[in-house]
Amino acid sequence: MVGESKPGVFFVDQAAGNKEVSTSTEVEKKLSFTLDPGQTRYVRTVIGLGFFVGRVYPELVDDATGQKEVEDASYIGPPLRQAAKAEAKAQ
Repeated sequence: MVGESKPGVFFVDQAAGNKEVSTSTEVEKKLSFTLDPGQTRYVRTVIGLGFFVGRVYPELVDDATGQKEVEDASYIGPPLRQAAKAEAKAQ
């Protein structure tokens, strides 16, 4: 598991290979895709109506849409290598 899907959150630095994004409420939904070396892919989670609770659906979006939506998001993973290097140089 990479992390939890929350509004305005994104994850980075995944190794190349076959990926599966799964969501689960009263129903489990899965999205499978291949991430090539150096490639960026964007997966959005959308909440739809369910019988008892909302259902969360993962969907692959194009680069332009993904880039635009990431601009307003917050990074919650471990420090990025580039950011860590820049911070070390500044000290």
